[in-house]
Amino acid sequence: MTIFINEEQVQEILDVKSTVDILEESMKSLSTGKGFNSPRKRLPTSYSGGNLHFMAASWPEKGIAGHKSYVVTKGKATFVVLLYSTEGEGLLAVIEANMLGQIRTGAASGLASKYLANKNSKKLAIIGSGFQAETQLEAINSQFDLDEIKVFSRSKEKRNKFVNKMGNKLNINIRAYNSSDEATSNADIISLITNSNVPVITNSQITNGMHINAAGGNSWLRSEISSDSIGKFNFVSCDDVEQAKNECKELMDATEKGIISWSNVNELSNVIDGKIKGRNNSEDITLYESLGIAIQDIAAAKYIYDQLK
Repeated sequence: MTIFINEEQVQEILDVKSTVDILEESMKSLSTGKGFNSPRKRLPTSYSGGNLHFMAASWPEKGIAGHKSYVVTKGKATFVVLLYSTEGEGLLAVIEANMLGQIRTGAASGLASKYLANKNSKKLAIIGSGFQAETQLEAINSQFDLDEIKVFSRSKEKRNKFVNKMGNKLNINIRAYNSSDEATSNADIISLITNSNVPVITNSQITNGMHINAAGGNSWLRSEISSDSIGKFNFVSCDDVEQAKNECKELMDATEKGIISWSNVNELSNVIDGKIKGRNNSEDITLYESLGIAIQDIAAAKYIYDQLK
């Protein structure tokens, strides 16, 4: 019997730290050939810029396949995941997926930081203070013994609200800063989680030993890092290279300019599986372009479904 799972149930069941582990297994399956992912497709829904977004994946080893779809119109989006059985049980669940997506996005940055940042990282900077920034902090904090967390966003009111909310929730010390320069100074890990169409950090802010998660730019119209800055990174990764070729503006521009080639863009799944090494030494600068892929969504959906069963 197909079940419907609402946002409140997702929030009750799915936590950020567990989702890091869920994503780790699902991402590894792409490298081992046990999981399959289809890049996001976009279809116009209006002449004024609305789109239907569709992304699909299958994981036969776990007996599931599914897709996430959502329509974005006038700045509003409705997300849903359909989870199917690959073993004859049909449609297992329809899941409201706004909260699922927020948790999954944060968990992906936590997972990438686990594999690409220096193990003794203590200082985290977050650029952006919207609802997606909350799970960025939670996920990375779950993987490291952080002692300094700095936040910057354009709105002083929003960044101060973020500091108060997350400081109380996680019982940790967070400070808001008036510029991205101040926030990123001496950071070990930076998470960029904005919807900006211009870079939110400069070339000079990217320094030796850093790991950066660029988690907000899942559209060719957005850009959180200058394409010229891509040349500073010793290791560049993403969740799906084929998807990046269509929607990661930083990498699209950098490859067009000859700063990097697509053959030097690595999928995180291969690092998790041990096929390639992400960081060779403590001075390396590493980048994870987080676009959000369907196998992450259906893996989280299966966990929610199993818990409800």
